[in-house]
Amino acid sequence: MIKRRQTEKKHFKPSLLIVLGIVLIVAMITQLAFLSIFGTKGKEVAKIRERQREIILENELLEAEISEKQSLSRIKEIATNELGMVNVSKVEYITPKNITAEK
Repeated sequence: MIKRRQTEKKHFKPSLLIVLGIVLIVAMITQLAFLSIFGTKGKEVAKIRERQREIILENELLEAEISEKQSLSRIKEIATNELGMVNVSKVEYITPKNITAEK
């Protein structure tokens, strides 16, 4: 009877090893598939992040240029040099009272 139990255990161990081997092989294939799919995606992500950094830098340069062009000193310079405008020292407003006094 003791020999019979030992024989049963011998049959059980190889089938367990086969199942474990199959599970291991499936796990390895799954890991390889995962790495091949997401390994190429990693390169794409790196390219996208590099492009994102370039765009952020370009945005900062454009914002600096806009800020410079909107500055009052630059607007005044263009108005006086390119458009021939002059600075006014005193502003006179026309009111109905001024119009009747001139007639």
